[in-house]
Amino acid sequence: MRVGWGNGYVLIPPTHPLHGVDYWDINVDVHGGLTYSQLVTEKKVNHWVELDAEDIGKWCVGFDTCHFHDTLKDWPKERVQEETEKLKKQLIAYIK
Repeated sequence: MRVGWGNGYVLIPPTHPLHGVDYWDINVDVHGGLTYSQLVTEKKVNHWVELDAEDIGKWCVGFDTCHFHDTLKDWPKERVQEETEKLKKQLIAYIK
């Protein structure tokens, strides 16, 4: 496989100042930059990510590991999870 393991997503509540902001306009340090933002309108982000009913109305942002030179060796599940936590911490710090 010539890409990494997967994508990382973080949900932003409606009370957060970045709720509704397009990923192009969110300045965070994450692999390849943000590549996704969308309002959660159902209990799925995509075919693989199941959400709870209380997540509807949150803003979802994320990144992927499908960039040029990304590999499964460089981007296994554990590293994608670490990068997702890094993104989450940056979004939390944004409101402080």
